[in-house]
Amino acid sequence: MERERVRAETLRQREGLVPEVRAVFSRQIVDSVMRWIESESFDAVMLYLSMRSEVETDDLLEKLLHAGKHICAPVVDTDQNRLIPRRIQDAETALVRHRYGMLEPNPACPIFPISQLQLIVVPGIAFDCKGYRLGYGKGFYDRFLAICPHAIPIGLAYQIQVVEDTFPHVWDVPVKHIFTETSRIDI
Repeated sequence: MERERVRAETLRQREGLVPEVRAVFSRQIVDSVMRWIESESFDAVMLYLSMRSEVETDDLLEKLLHAGKHICAPVVDTDQNRLIPRRIQDAETALVRHRYGMLEPNPACPIFPISQLQLIVVPGIAFDCKGYRLGYGKGFYDRFLAICPHAIPIGLAYQIQVVEDTFPHVWDVPVKHIFTETSRIDI
């Protein structure tokens, strides 16, 4: 019950941000993440493709592609309840709309080897200062992160999404850093 209350309340607050504010905050977050990625020399990044009121990742995708990074995004396989990372080389031609409404790489994009991922940028509705997150409740990212222990997971969130407790389950996988418009929270 507590998880659902935190999820609903945080989602309400996130969706309450006016689009212009979300855009400004997203640019601040993207700039901070991009500087950090370059300073850490990550070359292989899996990036969520934003939808609805999430931190916008379009600019981050473009910047990473321009920097020559190996970028992939997840394809949601609802039949097997898993994420499949597919390589994006050109955002204009690689992306299609999933039946859930979000963008994802098209089937012609090559599957990216999980073993080569260095960084995984995950979405979330709420994050706590221990790195745990609440998503939409399907568990796709927790299952994926569990099979990628070598990659560093990070979360992107507006500051209003950082909560005291997300009431994690034992199978939840925490992120190592949370980037907001005001700070980077290191776990």
